[in-house]
Amino acid sequence: MPKLSDETHTLIPGVAVLFRRSRSAAWQVRYKVNGKWLRATTKQRDLKLARTAGNDIVLEGKYLEKHGLPTQSRKFASVAKIAVARMQAALDQSAGKTVYTHYIGALENYLTPYFGNHNVSSIDNALLKSFATWRAATMKHAPKASTINTHNAALNRVFDVALELGYMNKTQVPVLINKTRDSDRRPDFTLDEYTELFKHMRSWVKKGRTSKSVNMRELLRDYVLILTNTGMRHGTESMGLKWKNVSEFIEGDYKYIAIWVDGKTGKRELIARHRCATYLQRIHKRAEDLKHLAWDELLAAGRDEYVFRLPDGSRTNSLNQTFEALLIDAGLLQDRNTNQNRTLYSLRHTYATLSLIRGAVEPHVLARQMGTSILMIDKHYSHLIPRQRARDLAGGLGLRKVIKSTQPQPAS
Repeated sequence: MPKLSDETHTLIPGVAVLFRRSRSAAWQVRYKVNGKWLRATTKQRDLKLARTAGNDIVLEGKYLEKHGLPTQSRKFASVAKIAVARMQAALDQSAGKTVYTHYIGALENYLTPYFGNHNVSSIDNALLKSFATWRAATMKHAPKASTINTHNAALNRVFDVALELGYMNKTQVPVLINKTRDSDRRPDFTLDEYTELFKHMRSWVKKGRTSKSVNMRELLRDYVLILTNTGMRHGTESMGLKWKNVSEFIEGDYKYIAIWVDGKTGKRELIARHRCATYLQRIHKRAEDLKHLAWDELLAAGRDEYVFRLPDGSRTNSLNQTFEALLIDAGLLQDRNTNQNRTLYSLRHTYATLSLIRGAVEPHVLARQMGTSILMIDKHYSHLIPRQRARDLAGGLGLRKVIKSTQPQPAS
């Protein structure tokens, strides 16, 4: 056996070795567990103390090996960095979900600043409870249920990476629970408010001061109408929609539009209301690189271009801000029932609300269409039951007749 240098000492033959690097005063131990050689610092400069610390490290490693526990861990910050890099790479390749941007933001702004210096395998319920207190203090208000769900999903992305790389096992992954009750009704538009918005957009589009502004307003108008007439999610589903995901089919004497979306609940096919053909065709006619194709040719070609683009083919991240400006201009920013400002997500809730009030769609069918569960439909829209049964609750037909309005109804 070759003679070891003065900076290397056998701790346990064939199992552990103490060594010291030229630029470090502390001894380190290199030891074998689960057939792999691992390395750790003893944090000791004295050789005698380093032997004791090294033996303790090896014994702990053997204990973890015997009980099927990970023999090494990593700081949360380093594992989160890998998770963020993977999500960002997927986004850059147009293969990731839009919600990844929210997960990355949660990791960078809240989760890593708090958990960063903790080993990922040491995060338990007590630490999570402490984090919840810190988060509320940092935000200066109690987070909504949707925010907590985003943070939990981002945490699970990190835990998945840690499991894959052997930095923790399944028994060490804490159960993430959202105990916040989002009691506020989700802001939406009533039928009258939607009619008002529908009409207002016609003139608002023409008031853009520049051609770029007009293009943005035209795109937003059709975006609003399509979301309200499909129930698809803003961002996670809509902004990933490509022309190859849009098709038409004939059933009996009618033609229908089918749209495949990919969101947080996976891929699904939804059926658009008939007027969506008009809105999609308007976007098609404005697209400089596609308008030479006939509508049927476009759908048959399976084009890979995104649907929601400006005429020059560029995409925009300003739809939220432009929609807010539209609502302010129309005097419809705040929902009077919830006292919350409406956003593009309110259009999805409007789709669900109007579908249920009209009674044309059963809850289980609506749940499939929207990519959610019947429980979620019941949780967020059960307040509509009185309106659905208004005729019965009011005492039958003919109690208070009104003259039918001659005003045009919004597109359906």
